[in-house]
Amino acid sequence: MRGRIGGRGGAAALGAVLAAGALAACSSDPTQQGAGDTGVLNMYLYQKPKTFSPLAPNNGPDQLVMSFIFDSLYGADASYELTPRLAEAAPEVSGDAKTITIKLKPGLKWSDGKPLTAKDVVFTYTALADPETGSAQSGKFAAVKGAKELADGDADTLDGVTAVDDTTVKITTTRPAAGLAGLIGNTPILPEHVLGAVPDKDLGGHAFFTRPTVSSGAFTFVQYKTDQYVELAANPNHREPVSIKKVYLKPVTSDVATAQLGTGEMDLVQVAPTDLPTVEAMDGVKVATAKSPGFNRIAVNQSQDRFKDAKVRQAMLHAIDRKGLVDKVLGGAGTVVDSSFYGELAPAGERYPYDPAKAKSLLAEAGWDPSEPVTLSWVPGQRDRDTAATVIQSQLGAVGVKVELEQVQADALLSSYEDRSFDLALFGGGNYATEPSTVGTIDGCDAGYPDGGNIGHFCDEELDRLLERADAVADPAERKGLFRRAAEIEQAGVPYLWLYNPDTIWAYRTNLAGFEPSGMPTNELGFWNFANWKLS
Repeated sequence: MRGRIGGRGGAAALGAVLAAGALAACSSDPTQQGAGDTGVLNMYLYQKPKTFSPLAPNNGPDQLVMSFIFDSLYGADASYELTPRLAEAAPEVSGDAKTITIKLKPGLKWSDGKPLTAKDVVFTYTALADPETGSAQSGKFAAVKGAKELADGDADTLDGVTAVDDTTVKITTTRPAAGLAGLIGNTPILPEHVLGAVPDKDLGGHAFFTRPTVSSGAFTFVQYKTDQYVELAANPNHREPVSIKKVYLKPVTSDVATAQLGTGEMDLVQVAPTDLPTVEAMDGVKVATAKSPGFNRIAVNQSQDRFKDAKVRQAMLHAIDRKGLVDKVLGGAGTVVDSSFYGELAPAGERYPYDPAKAKSLLAEAGWDPSEPVTLSWVPGQRDRDTAATVIQSQLGAVGVKVELEQVQADALLSSYEDRSFDLALFGGGNYATEPSTVGTIDGCDAGYPDGGNIGHFCDEELDRLLERADAVADPAERKGLFRRAAEIEQAGVPYLWLYNPDTIWAYRTNLAGFEPSGMPTNELGFWNFANWKLS
């Protein structure tokens, strides 16, 4: 990680085009609330949010906002270690890995002053495990006792999650599940006293998730002024005092966010690598970068016959100069990856180097039809993805994969996942470093979107069995060995076209103190130290 303070002349270097873009974006916010005010933070939101519900399929901007207004039992710190939040300490896992006990911090409160207790955890996890609520997270609870009966409609409660007392949650499973706390523990907890009486079938679409009236996070929800900003206010009942009075999360493009950082209209921005020289030259701006476990990748719709053969997906990886993308699009601020597993668990070496000849050979072996076009969809507005899409179009075209580019809004992209109408989809995110078994939520045979995060509907039963075995042991060394084998199988199967792990680059005004940058990707932001943030 590195931190620097910029010098003079950077704002001018932004140029007239960026400045004009910033003015245009600001004109949609007639109040200009918070700009330069003490105690009011203006922050970049990289896409427009859709809903503020942990029941909904994961969507980056939604999760970013929820990290401010909802708290969870656990989260990840700057080193991606599982860290207690509402929980008092690490989970206690029994020797057979079938019982998990979690103690909550004493004296927790909701923003309305009501006690936050183990009953709220039981309510939340039951709602998440029940498909009738519209939950897209139910697959994560498959190992919990009673989850199948709840999903099948044979039970109204989740037997395996109980409140022993106000501060103790006990989770029992039907099979060993050592990683369960890491899998479900980062889910926002919901208020039973607000939502407990809502019928299951109505919960997912409840108005609470467009305007949360009660929160447990460092901030409370005030309003979402569509396409302009999400307004938040400090939660007076948060478990730690919060000094920042208000936060405005503003959905603008990355170039506009950078321009507004230079003019002082934005306080905290995740910047594109191409903007780094400009930002480093700005007066009163600090820059910090961190390696990230999150990656940009392309989902391949394997419900289509033409994409089912792994050779087709392997060929596409060989056809893309991913190191060139890192060097030229990211300015070197990133890493090429060949697996969803991170760090020491990832297979060593690069299995799919840039090799157009190999790509053509694999496509020929798979019987690829070069006359049939393929659509690559993505949500525009982030410079590296916008540029990468055009480079990938050219490079895939050179080996016989005719690509048509399609810029879409987040709603349309998510809908295409659900009805499986997309061909290729470029997107980012993913922290699988904290708990490696979470790779199962994007690769698992039973984790197809929207019930899970497996957008491409990849399936490898051997991979599933290895992940289940890794969950069945508590010994860290044994688990690592199983995860490494799982990573090799995943790498060979190519469930996604892994592009690169972009370094996260944070830039913020020097009037913001106590901000600790994370390598988390934007849509897995999960800031953990709001109480340390202060504005002068």
